[in-house]
Amino acid sequence: MLKLIPSSVFGLTGLALLAACGSGEPEKAETPPAPPAAAPAPAALPPVDMANAQQFTANGGALTPLTFDRSGSTTVTGAVVGYKAPVYAVPVAAGQTLTVTFQSDSANLYVNVSDAADHSGAALHRGEIDGGTARLKADRDMTFVILPFQPRAMARRNETGTFHLTVSRE
Repeated sequence: MLKLIPSSVFGLTGLALLAACGSGEPEKAETPPAPPAAAPAPAALPPVDMANAQQFTANGGALTPLTFDRSGSTTVTGAVVGYKAPVYAVPVAAGQTLTVTFQSDSANLYVNVSDAADHSGAALHRGEIDGGTARLKADRDMTFVILPFQPRAMARRNETGTFHLTVSRE
């Protein structure tokens, strides 16, 4: 509460000083800090690059896109008959890691993993040399193509082998 003091105590100069001290505006309350921003939602997976992945079906294998959670895994089984083998396409977002684990009862089945957009024919993971497990980090949104196969000598004899393939994205 404001008390008025007679002007005789301070004189007109005192009243002028007292009036100058108060701005006449009410005090502003401090603004509370903004709550921390929520973590951004993970980006959606890129679409499967079917047009480029189709180039890997030259030996008559069917192209199958693998669908599963953005960070998750799936397991498929299949068979290689001669040169004919299924071809799997997996979309991966930039920064994600694709892990492919290939298992077969046959010592003569292998798996290659390639970039669908690479038309050179080079595999990023060569099962005959690199082993049955591939771990590949995507430097951009891309589609990886997974191609089980057997060596040419076995394929020419039209031999058959079965496999289990576990594919995960993280």
